[in-house]
Amino acid sequence: MERENYPPIIEFLPAVMAIYMVIMMPGMLLVYQDFYFNILETKFIYYAVCTITMVMTVLGYLLLKGDEGGRFRPFSAVDGAVMLWGIIIVLSTLLSPEKKNAMWGLKGRYTGCFLLLLYVAAYFCITRYYRVKEWHMAVFLAAGAFVCLFGITDFFDLDLLNFKEEIKETQRYMFCSTIGNINTYTSCVAMIMAFAGVMFGVSENKKKAAAYGICTMLAFVALILGESDNAYLSLAAFFGLLPFYFFQTRRGIKRYLVLVAGFFTAAKGVAVVQTAMEGKVVPIKGLFQIIAGYDHLTAVVVGLWCLAAASYVVDHFKGGNDRPASPWFVRGWAVLAAAMIALTVFVLYDVNEASNADRYGRAADYLLFNDSWGTNRGYIWRIAVENYRKLPLLQKIFGYGPDTFGIITITNNYPEMVELYGQLFDNAHNEYLQYLVTIGPLGLASYVAVHVGAAVHVIRQKVKNPLKIAALFSVLCYASQAFVNINQPIATPIMWTFLAITMSRDAAEGKVCQHPLKESELAQEEI
Repeated sequence: MERENYPPIIEFLPAVMAIYMVIMMPGMLLVYQDFYFNILETKFIYYAVCTITMVMTVLGYLLLKGDEGGRFRPFSAVDGAVMLWGIIIVLSTLLSPEKKNAMWGLKGRYTGCFLLLLYVAAYFCITRYYRVKEWHMAVFLAAGAFVCLFGITDFFDLDLLNFKEEIKETQRYMFCSTIGNINTYTSCVAMIMAFAGVMFGVSENKKKAAAYGICTMLAFVALILGESDNAYLSLAAFFGLLPFYFFQTRRGIKRYLVLVAGFFTAAKGVAVVQTAMEGKVVPIKGLFQIIAGYDHLTAVVVGLWCLAAASYVVDHFKGGNDRPASPWFVRGWAVLAAAMIALTVFVLYDVNEASNADRYGRAADYLLFNDSWGTNRGYIWRIAVENYRKLPLLQKIFGYGPDTFGIITITNNYPEMVELYGQLFDNAHNEYLQYLVTIGPLGLASYVAVHVGAAVHVIRQKVKNPLKIAALFSVLCYASQAFVNINQPIATPIMWTFLAITMSRDAAEGKVCQHPLKESELAQEEI
């Protein structure tokens, strides 16, 4: 095939970006220095060094050669939201009473102005100069598979790499794999699951589909064994939104059923192992116990696999994996999703306003919002809102400064936190509430606009490149669990990278991989 003649800038900088991707993305999952004792600092430094090196290389080349390709001229609505977010972060830092801490996040999770602006800089470099390739993402998923496998060994309390040799016994099960805190671990694994799951659904090549499927199953098991209920928000987003993409083709419908059956099979398998090896494995609690305790779980698993097999048999006789499915599959799912949302709203009202929590049994623990909800997240959210209301007008508009939440709570709530819970809360454990307090409503609105805008862009532009759509699903899974999780320099840089991939320009205008992913088109992309 004849090679296209791109301008020099389109050749050198994509090569730089490719190197950045295959070093930074897997490295964020795998790199560590002193096990869990400095894992946050290690990954922060690793991301900063990789990204600063990449950005300086790009800027240096642009200064020497100029923007011959004109790659910075197009400016989308999402680009504008990212730029606005960066400006507000700078203003919030300059106006903060804690400028040094707001700049570096020294009394938080190192997510100060410096790191947030690195996300912005990386976003513009990736969107302009990166050409997404399947093999780049395969390297990331290979690292992700290792993270999942290592996390699964933690369930058996094996500690193969001596990560927990010197850790306190009370904290032994709070950390997992090469990631750290179990909430951060499940956040990373959710993005791995989403990317691999989407690629499994659209891959035409059976060997690749099998590889993606195995990676997705590993992620399912790892999410369950992560013992963090945050994971189920990501799973809800994944299985709830995936039909809007998959149900457009008959192949997509069949593979969606396989994914659903695969997840419940993983849940059943974990339940069996946990029962058979009681006392030898780490007990999994929380929402998993509700799933595992369902009396008819085995029947559900068998029924789902029978349904998936039947869909393959029917389609075999009708012929054609690539045939479009009836639009009523998507429409029907939209109606069902709307009904589920309405039911959820009613149940929350029934539990919290009508005081009918007794109707819902064990599930009421997850539905009733009070100070103890979500491992004391209810308390943290309450004091976050109270502290925000006490801020001066200027701080109400621009926030107290990036990653300064802990300074506010220690100043205003120290005696109460110690007396009630014996610990200090330096993060809101809700990324959106955290941004409201630290960078203000304008910062929060622009951050949300970035995510919503990326999804709208994919829909309006009818983006067909499955690699970009898989990246978007990873972003959406992260965004869903962010309601009960924290932003930190481990999972969050990966999310921002996927976001940038979603919005990245193609090597040639209009050239995208089709859905489903065809080998001929992929080969053309990789030349």
